[in-house]
Order: sequence, then C-alpha cells, then structure tokens
Amino acid sequence: MEFLEIFFLFLIYAIPMYFANAAPIILHGEIPLDFGKKLFGKRILGDGKTILGTFSGILVGVSAGALIYFLIPQAQLIDNYFTFIVFLSIGAMLGDICKSFLKRRIGLERGSHWAIADQWDFILGGLILSSFVRTPELEVIIVLLVITIFMHSITNILAYKLKLKKVPW
Repeated sequence: MEFLEIFFLFLIYAIPMYFANAAPIILHGEIPLDFGKKLFGKRILGDGKTILGTFSGILVGVSAGALIYFLIPQAQLIDNYFTFIVFLSIGAMLGDICKSFLKRRIGLERGSHWAIADQWDFILGGLILSSFVRTPELEVIIVLLVITIFMHSITNILAYKLKLKKVPW
C-alpha cells in the first residue's frame, strides 16, 4: 500500500473512533450503564460508563465519520460506509465498556491506570466490530495501534489540564 492510501484509511478509521471515545468526557451524564448494580460484590462497570456518555459517543463518532465521507473522497469508495462508521463508533464504545468490566473484575477502580488497555480498548473494539463490514488492512491496524499510543496520551494530558478528566491517562 502507498503512504497516502494508508494515511487516508487511518483517518477514515481513526476519526470516528477517536471522537466516539472522547465525547463521553464532555457529555458524560449521570445515569450509569450498570444502574449501580454489582456482580460478585463488585460494580459491573462503575459510574464512569453512563447512558448519555455511551450514546453521545456513538452519535459523535458517527457524525465525525459522516463528515469524513464528504472531506476524504476515498471514504466514498467503501461499501456500506454508513454501516461501517456506525460499527466503528459502537465498537469503540463497546471496547471501552469491556475494558471497564475487566478492570472491575481484577479490582482496579475507576480512574486507575491500566497501560495499553486504556489506550487500545476503543481501537480494538472498533476494529473488531467494523470488520463485519470491512476487513482492515494490516498496515492500517499497525498505524492505528502505534499512533493511538501517542495520540491517546497527548489528548488525555490535555483533557486533564483543561480539568475535563481527573487523571492524565
């Protein structure tokens, strides 16, 4: 694959997932997805995963993906593009939710740092779910994983300095 093709595919994949992952920081809501329920004495997900945050993440991710459709002509070549960006956005949120579920099971509290899992959860969820519509190229997966390590760290530090997050990870 050529550099520009990888770059555009990176943007087509990354932007809906990045925006879906970031939206709940601002639009988080009050009602937790797990409604405060416990499983084996531990919260299922915790207060950090809310109904509003989840749905706003999906909506913002799909909206960002729709904008990409008009800005990057290569996006128009993807079959079932709308389904693709919906799956990317839902998958990003599901990846984050699954990570929270696993964190609670192993005893990590909300806000605790879990290296790599905190950075790749939404990317892996988005890639897995969207692969039902379009199989990502290996080069695109590698670029997504590598760039996300840096982008996630930078954006989280920025959100922390803006007092949108309580921790810088």
